[in-house]
Amino acid sequence: MKKLLLVLLTLATLLEACQKEPPARSAVNGSRDTASFSIAQIQQWFAAQQVSGVSLTTNSSGSAPSLQNITVSWDGARNYANKSAGYWLAETDGKPRLGKYGGGYRKIVFLKDEQGRLSARILEIVPDGLYLQRKKTPTTADFTGRLFVYDLSYHLLGGSVYSGGKVAGEIRPREQAAGNSAIHTDYVAPVAECEWVDANYIDADGGLVVYSERDCSFSETGSAPGGFDGGSGDYLGAPHDGSGGDAPADPPPVSNLPGEAGPAVDPKTFMTCFGNIPDAGAKMTITVYVVEPFPGTSFNIGPNSVGHTAIGLTKTNGSQSITQVVGFYPNATGLDKLHAPSKIVNNTNIDFDVSITYEVSATNFKLITNYISTPPEVYDLVNFNCTDFVYYACQEGGIKLPNPFTAFGIDAGGHGVLQGMSPAGLGQSIEKLKGQSNVNTNGGITPISKGPCN
Repeated sequence: MKKLLLVLLTLATLLEACQKEPPARSAVNGSRDTASFSIAQIQQWFAAQQVSGVSLTTNSSGSAPSLQNITVSWDGARNYANKSAGYWLAETDGKPRLGKYGGGYRKIVFLKDEQGRLSARILEIVPDGLYLQRKKTPTTADFTGRLFVYDLSYHLLGGSVYSGGKVAGEIRPREQAAGNSAIHTDYVAPVAECEWVDANYIDADGGLVVYSERDCSFSETGSAPGGFDGGSGDYLGAPHDGSGGDAPADPPPVSNLPGEAGPAVDPKTFMTCFGNIPDAGAKMTITVYVVEPFPGTSFNIGPNSVGHTAIGLTKTNGSQSITQVVGFYPNATGLDKLHAPSKIVNNTNIDFDVSITYEVSATNFKLITNYISTPPEVYDLVNFNCTDFVYYACQEGGIKLPNPFTAFGIDAGGHGVLQGMSPAGLGQSIEKLKGQSNVNTNGGITPISKGPCN
């Protein structure tokens, strides 16, 4: 009984002592914010780093270091928990870009090690363009894109490729990516048969950053690259508008497709014309014209980057000859063009990059014209675009085009979110056939269509 009483008295004393402690201050998001890791202390420390920044090394473009020019949104800073001591996350100005698209943003993270020393990491975040077009606002929970992690001297420390909020690949400085591809990552689990690919992007200060990206499948079971563990924070999410940093990333403009401004035409009246020339003794050819996108880009990256695939049909018999060149388009504007009702447009006089021609029989020619006369009613960027239309029209007539498939976005293996047909994929495959008699890799202008016939 005495022993029990002693225990109860001890517990009461401890509880009383705990109640006398001043309550811990809470950060904006409710996590613990101790006096030894306060926003005021971080501001003072960061100001000192900016003053001493005159001796920092230049970035990869050879321009002046950017640390002194970074504007931090201190009012919007948040304190988050992670596997170590937690961290502060703040937004900054600056817009990195990948390819032709400049919709990335920059953040800064402040950390404290076990010895109580402060450090910081600059995060440059580049969402995938197609992800932005569909999601509108990036969040860490479903982020698809790339994260680059720098120290305050603007040395690239590493990064990750994300798909649907999960790590799908790893980024390292190019000089660290050499050697056997079957190596251990910065994560706990070893990864075999990964492929390093040299790439580049433009950082938020306009400097060219050359890095290597390894595409492979693995789960995030250890610390994040660059010495930063994001924990529970929304460290990949879009900036908050009006917080002092740059505005949230906007979806990139949907490409103005080559020839899309033309009015919709009735494909049946175009295909009817071929009936005016007898089949007997006639020569019939199918030519596929490809307007290639800008190198290294895809539909969601910039104006005209999707390119276009058109189909030309020619029937000749003696002195009679008819040519019709048409293309499959979305009948919509803006972001609605990603999935919209379709239209057929006369593709006369369009600049193209590559083409491939096939001679077909009268029977197969008729099958192709029938397909074009009644096109699918819906255009979809991924599921059925201009290249799909031409591919299946040719397939109706027994023509198998070169491989038109390419990647859209990033999947859990670091590759395409979806594999789909595109002008980029078809154009690249045609270019590989350079030298064949039916292949033109010098480009040109599509011929003039005859137009509709009654």
